[in-house]
Amino acid sequence: MESFFKDKYYGAINYYWIVCMAVSPDYGKFASVSRPMFKEVRKFRELNGTIEELKGVYTCGFNFDADEFKLFISSTDEEAERMIARKVVDSLSNLDRLSKKAAAFDKERFKSDMIQLFKDNNLI
Repeated sequence: MESFFKDKYYGAINYYWIVCMAVSPDYGKFASVSRPMFKEVRKFRELNGTIEELKGVYTCGFNFDADEFKLFISSTDEEAERMIARKVVDSLSNLDRLSKKAAAFDKERFKSDMIQLFKDNNLI
């Protein structure tokens, strides 16, 4: 995905982070994905202590429920990739609730490109 989107520009969002939580059902209550969020500027402290500043970061995520987790763990790599691709496509609906700060983001073109990438790789 990174190489596919590397040279594409969609507007306000420069970094699209997907957080996938796949945890054992016994520990599900300890793992939750935060709501989708857009930050104009996001700062991170690197391990060496320096601060990195990224502009236009959108973060969203999803969980696997207990049955999905069991299926994911027992599946082949190809099946697991398909499961993740379907979850990512489902999560694209969160873009419809973007804040006004990210109004310049071309979400329809981004969604279309993401779906096409998965189709081209036989993941959906």
